[in-house]
Amino acid sequence: MRRKLVIVVVAVLILTAAAAYYALVPGRAPAGQPPLSELDTLSFDQQFKAASASTRVLVMLSPT
Repeated sequence: MRRKLVIVVVAVLILTAAAAYYALVPGRAPAGQPPLSELDTLSFDQQFKAASASTRVLVMLSPT
C-alpha cells in the first residue's frame, strides 16, 4: 500500500513539474520562421492596407 502511495505522489509531482515548465518557459520558433507576435488592431489594419495590391485572405478560427 505504501509503495502505491509513493508511486502516485511521484507521478503527480512529475506531472505538476511538466505542466509548470510548459506554462512558464517561453517557446522558441524554429530556425527560419519568424516568431509569433501579438496582433493588435492598429498593426493588423496597417499591414492589411499595405498589402492592397496582392490577394489577401482573412481566416477566422473558432476553438469550439
